[in-house]
Amino acid sequence: MANPVEQIRRARESDCPAVVDLIADLRHKEQGLVVDRAPILSTLSSALREPACAVLVAEAEGVVVGFVVVHWVVFPMLAGTEAYVSDLIVAATRRGRGIGRSLVGAVEEEARSRGCVRLMLNNRIAANSFQRGFYPKLGYRHREEFANFVKPLR
Repeated sequence: MANPVEQIRRARESDCPAVVDLIADLRHKEQGLVVDRAPILSTLSSALREPACAVLVAEAEGVVVGFVVVHWVVFPMLAGTEAYVSDLIVAATRRGRGIGRSLVGAVEEEARSRGCVRLMLNNRIAANSFQRGFYPKLGYRHREEFANFVKPLR
């Protein structure tokens, strides 16, 4: 199979509309939501300027077909920095071709180069990626001994 991705690179401001489209498409298809794109675009733009965050895009045939957002979190209990993947989306028409694997690989490579001690992410149990076992296939383990808690603030 030909390489499905021409390149994985740092996102630029000009990539933001395509990334927002990927988010809106996923949220509409999986949750039936129509999203307000403006706050997503604003947040994404801020993430591009945040030193403790990296936004990478996968580009194929000159089009953004996926992206990942990773945060570098100083974690005293681990005596180091943890890489936390908050978002990973591949265009629905491009899934199953290794694009997500390439994005995760790029994050792992950067995390290692930064001396991170661990990479962590959350995956909704109802998500297609969870159902397909995407992360276990990449060597990640589902931690049964931890609960994930959230408290909405708005």
